Amino acid sequence: MKHLRSILMGLLVLPLAADPSAFSVGGGVILGLDSYKKVVNNNVGFMVNGAWETTLLRSGVPARVSLGVGFMPGKAYNGLKTDLTLVQVAGDILLETGSPKFRGIFGLSLNSYTAKFSGVESQSIFDSEHHFPFHDCKGVKGGLRLGMEYNYSRHMTFEALFQVTELAGRQRNDVLIRRGADNPGWLQLGARYQF
Repeated sequence: MKHLRSILMGLLVLPLAADPSAFSVGGGVILGLDSYKKVVNNNVGFMVNGAWETTLLRSGVPARVSLGVGFMPGKAYNGLKTDLTLVQVAGDILLETGSPKFRGIFGLSLNSYTAKFSGVESQSIFDSEHHFPFHDCKGVKGGLRLGMEYNYSRHMTFEALFQVTELAGRQRNDVLIRRGADNPGWLQLGARYQF
């Protein structure tokens, strides 16, 4: 809840610092790939963000900086459930294509996850079916973003974005064998409104 309040305050301040035509808000549905499903035992979530469009180091290359929150609810698996909340800062380069309606997206992200675990896991070392997919996800994680956006009108854009992020590295203190993937990936389908 503390992170959510900070993000919402940040989103409220962004329009004051940006050129009104450069600020946008967006949201999308997360369609998880296998690596995502191994972590939360679900393949659906959603993401909201605020962004500011500029140029990359005064080069004239369009770029976008965004601050987003992802909600990744889990489903119970053998009595265990893992829910994730993601806070993401991303920087994207917007690549021109042959059509003025389409632009490619290539970017990197910094990600901070919060996990909520429900249920009691087995203490048997080899019982991976009754262990949470990871032990903890503390720290800032890197990520990669690739996609395409379609400029529907002056204010409305639709986008398809592939994302993959780090989540949990090798944890030396953890003796249990876990079934989860370390790097969840997903396809994000959404829209963006530019003011």
